Amino acid sequence: MYIERLDISFFRNLTHVTVELSPGINFFWGPNGAGKTAILEAAHVLARGRSFRSSRSRTWIQHGADALTVRGALRNEAGMLETLAISKESAGKTVLRVNGEPEPRISEAAQRIPLQVLLPDVADLVFGSPQLRRQWLDWGAFHVKPEYLRTLRSYARALQQRNAGLKRVASGAESPADLVTWTQQLVAEAEQVTDFRLAYLEELEPVFVATLAALGPEMDVRIGYRRGWNDEESLHKVLGDMGSRELKLGSTQAGPHRADIEIRVGSGSHAAKATSELSRGQGKSVASALKIAQARLLADREKRGSVFLIDDVGAELDEDHNARFFRLLEEMDCQILASSTQPPAGIVGHFTDKTTNVFHVERGHADRSPDG
Repeated sequence: MYIERLDISFFRNLTHVTVELSPGINFFWGPNGAGKTAILEAAHVLARGRSFRSSRSRTWIQHGADALTVRGALRNEAGMLETLAISKESAGKTVLRVNGEPEPRISEAAQRIPLQVLLPDVADLVFGSPQLRRQWLDWGAFHVKPEYLRTLRSYARALQQRNAGLKRVASGAESPADLVTWTQQLVAEAEQVTDFRLAYLEELEPVFVATLAALGPEMDVRIGYRRGWNDEESLHKVLGDMGSRELKLGSTQAGPHRADIEIRVGSGSHAAKATSELSRGQGKSVASALKIAQARLLADREKRGSVFLIDDVGAELDEDHNARFFRLLEEMDCQILASSTQPPAGIVGHFTDKTTNVFHVERGHADRSPDG
């Protein structure tokens, strides 16, 4: 699948922009503030219903406009054309249309466009909060097994209900016995979420190792899964032992919502946490390998290509790393939308076999460049 065309209206400084995209690399270059990142951001909003820059949709809408619209023409794996369109009003209303029909579920857009995002802060996937790594893991599990989303949502509902129950018990409105049902439901859903995640990581881990070997051959890094509670005990027992603490805090203290991806350097007794061993640049390589590995697994397993959004492409990394990075992407059946303040020659030259479109972006206009 790839995005064949984007039509963007009243999105930040993009009043009316249409870009015809290549299934290979699409390179947007120009000065800071020109609108390059806004084009990538608009593609992200189309696929996921949210921005990677700001959670406040009102800030995405161009000053003076009542709403923004992003439309996309997609070419799927069967060669058929599909359409997506999303609008967001300043009043907060969001409308998604799939092939012209209203669709209340943003997940329908997300499923059609397997989107990977590599921003300058991509190393946060290694050094940042566990929530970032859980989101990364859930993205992969969802695209390989779309039914996983229902399980994850069921767990989220069970967690919300149990947390509300804890507050009622703490206030004296209910007795501790009333928590039994919510705890049983939470444990059942937690086990299913954990099974999905473990199965996905088992498939992904060797792909990640091979990807990192190509991207950063000097690093020996492994990934594992921490369930969010003691592996030696059942979640039911752990929750029971935490009873008084949970009542005091009013929230569930163990479960998949507290899980993490363990990233370690080395193996055996000499293994150490990546956060204490890797430099920022090495962390960026590991994070890039994690995302590329997901796309490789999806391509190998489901025969589906991913779309990569790469902002400030090539920044902060040396030329050798960039060459390995782009070589990996070229080997994959993926579409790339990349932005840079630098002219395209040093980047697009890595893509010898892919169709390349180059756009010069300035003052909210994107013009096809003869360099492409």
